[in-house]
This record gives sequence, structure tokens and C-alpha cells, in this order.
Amino acid sequence: MNSYVTVDTLKSRLNLASTDDDTQLRLIIEAASRLIDNYCGRWFYVLSGTKYYPGADAIVTLDDILSITTLKTDTDADGIFESTLTENTDFFLHPLNTFPKRRAEINWAGNYGDFAHTIQRGIQIVGLFGYGDGESATPYSSSGATLTASTSSTTSVTISSAVFEVGQTILVESEQMYITAVASTGLTVNRAVNGTTGAIHSAQTAYIYSYPSPIIEATLMTASRLWKRKETSFATIVGAPELGPYEIHRGLDIDVKTLLQPYVRTDQGWV
Repeated sequence: MNSYVTVDTLKSRLNLASTDDDTQLRLIIEAASRLIDNYCGRWFYVLSGTKYYPGADAIVTLDDILSITTLKTDTDADGIFESTLTENTDFFLHPLNTFPKRRAEINWAGNYGDFAHTIQRGIQIVGLFGYGDGESATPYSSSGATLTASTSSTTSVTISSAVFEVGQTILVESEQMYITAVASTGLTVNRAVNGTTGAIHSAQTAYIYSYPSPIIEATLMTASRLWKRKETSFATIVGAPELGPYEIHRGLDIDVKTLLQPYVRTDQGWV
């Protein structure tokens, strides 16, 4: 559950003031965000988890990845990943100077030979996956506020500032939370999203995730269009006496596709 724009931002675009439709607007934003992901063949939020890849000789193509906690290989196909490779010693992540990283390459000057070459499920990676903001391994900024959660599962958390909006994903220590409601005294959130683990927090800094500007604009355009479709009762052909019938364009808008084109992944990633 992630959104690339907030409900307030979409309401501003649509000139809406009432809060009556906030839940529906959030659902539309979430749907638009997933349409963006599907079109681009990648996701822009940050997923903490473990992924497996086929063994390779010297180069392995990865999903977008921001940082690696461990990279292990199963060299004898017994299902146990007994060999641990060290980044910048045994292998390098590429591209070297930009984010996200999309492949790992063996360090030719090192002593390690390959990535469990010929083993079908030869590589195990624990790390943070996703495109992020396209600028750093930490695609978030400090909110300037501190958050307290008395348990690891409560959906109501205390926050010391009013800088948050519905639809934001925040990071507190190593836990991600997704904001579904905002009040003057705190937030209602979905805890432990995107593969993270719920925890007790005591006055910990909350960070807000950010995304590339074209992704934000494409999501706004798509969500706005989905919202307006209800005015046609979701018909595909409408008309007026003076104009005659005309067909409503379906699918992603051509301008949205133009915004997204630089972000479409064309090499083989794994899901």
C-alpha cells in the first residue's frame, strides 16, 4: 500500500474542499500509483525484503535496489546459501554513480569467481528494493517531527507536528508506516508496511519518502482522470446533441506515457 501523491495534493488539483470523498480519493491515488508501476515495469516505493535470483557467471541483473544487507550464494544447489559475498570487495553494484542499482558484477581484481554459476536458485539478496527518488539510497527527508508508538501494532501514533498528509509513507527507525488519516494530535497509519517490522518507538524522528517529480505528476494526472470518469458513469462513448457521440480515450493518457517513458525499465528485471 503506497501512494505517490497525497490526498490533499489531488484535492488541490481537482479544486475540492470537502472531506467527504477523502477515502475514495485515497483509493484512486493508490490505483493510479500501481498503474504507474505496471507501465514502468518497476516500483518507486522502497521494499525491505529478501529476493532470489538465478546463479550467474560474472554479471547478474537485479530488480532496482538501493542497498544490500547481504548477498549470499548457494554453490552446491542444496538450498543453503553458505557463501557470503562482500560488496566492493567481491562484487560491485552498477551503475556506480547513480541510483537505483540494477546489476551486480564480480570484482575482477578479487578472488571470488562467480555468482553460483549454473545454479537455478543460486543467489539470495537481503536489502532495500525499489527506485526511490532516483537520487540516493535514502529517498526520504526528515519531517522535523518526532513520533511515539506505545506498541508495535497500534494504528494510532502520536506525532509532534502537523506536517503530514494522507497518502504519505513515513520511516521511523527501520519501520515504514502508511498514513490513512491525520488529526491534530496524531496519525492513523498502517504499520509495518513494505516488508518492515513493527516496533515500539519513543520520540523518534519521522522521515517522509519522496519520489521523482515526473512520477508525481503522472500519478496526479492519472488519478484526476479516474476521478472524472465517474461523471460519465464510466461509459466509453458519450455525446451531446450539438456534437454527436464520441469515444472516451481509455488507458493511460498520452502525456502520462510521455512523462513516464524515461522511467520504463527495458532490461530484464526479476519480480
